[in-house]
Amino acid sequence: ATQASSGLVAQYHFDGDANDSSGSGLNATLNNGPTFLTGRVGQAVNLSGSSQYVSMPTGIINGLTDFTVSSWVKLTALSTWARLFDFGSSTSVYMCLVPSNGSNIRFAITTGSWSAEQQINGTSPLSTGVWHHVAVTHSGNVGTLYVDGVQVGQNSSMTLSPSSLGNTSNNWIGRSQYSGDAYLNGQIDEFCIYNRALSASEILALYQIP
Repeated sequence: ATQASSGLVAQYHFDGDANDSSGSGLNATLNNGPTFLTGRVGQAVNLSGSSQYVSMPTGIINGLTDFTVSSWVKLTALSTWARLFDFGSSTSVYMCLVPSNGSNIRFAITTGSWSAEQQINGTSPLSTGVWHHVAVTHSGNVGTLYVDGVQVGQNSSMTLSPSSLGNTSNNWIGRSQYSGDAYLNGQIDEFCIYNRALSASEILALYQIP
């Protein structure tokens, strides 16, 4: 188990299934035949980069203001605009994390399509072939992006939160709201959603699991 357990909304170990182990019963669904490989802890879900993704229940982030999304990811290949996750209802309303926007990792949230995104930009894209821990936190108007336990970006004027998005229906791991974007090609493990902003030390502890 991960050290940070208080405030868990959903926790996906991906140990051969997409069940939620947080106690919330928010089991996810595997779409188009993802497989399982050796993960960072136990097993991980493996997405092919072509049509495979995981869908989480409608409304899973409904009403959240402060939050954290934390996950391990090992990219097989890096496609610009592929999503680690994308919670939303359309190309107008979503929050997403892209391992590469062409130049760096980015978290974005919007209620007015891409042109109105509030973003946290990192300093480089995620590299392929190795496990990386990625987390985004939001507290008040401050959004922080972490890679491998270290802060890589921050935006202190983020007025949007998951509660701004309403009851989102397309809550996806590995798939974008935009149909033209690539599907994620790689493995995902220990995907967690919290109803609070984890501290920097808590994020570091998640990265330092044995």
